[in-house]
Amino acid sequence: MSRPMHDQDPPVGLRAHVLGAGALILLGVVLFVVACSTATGVREHIADRYAAAGTERVEGARTDSLVYTSSERPSRTAGEISGAVTPADRRVAPAGVFLRYDEDFVTVVPRAGGGSTIYVDAEDAGYRRGFVYLGGWWGTYSGRGESFRGGGPGGGK
Repeated sequence: MSRPMHDQDPPVGLRAHVLGAGALILLGVVLFVVACSTATGVREHIADRYAAAGTERVEGARTDSLVYTSSERPSRTAGEISGAVTPADRRVAPAGVFLRYDEDFVTVVPRAGGGSTIYVDAEDAGYRRGFVYLGGWWGTYSGRGESFRGGGPGGGK
């Protein structure tokens, strides 16, 4: 006497697909955990890669800037940093390179004698440090410019 249809084992091909899908899901979970555990923020990357040079106070900022040095020119240093930890935005100006992250700003400027100085700032200090180059470029800002600029085309002139 044969068993009812619903009691039979699934076909061999289906079983192989289910096992393969399970293995791929497991591999995906493992890779995700490894990626999350090895991912570093920009502050950690810079601290691991560049020489610490102390801190610097930005007038009016709530926190001090972390200062690092690099033997490479600013464009190359900023390229390495942004290649390792992708910024939300990047601005190249005559003074140097500005990288904006979720809660951090990184400013890379030429250092006297060659190489670069890297400033790692919280958001408010980063805006203050780069105001001349970033004001109106990244989000809103307050300061001298608002006293004479209007809110739209032709306004406030």
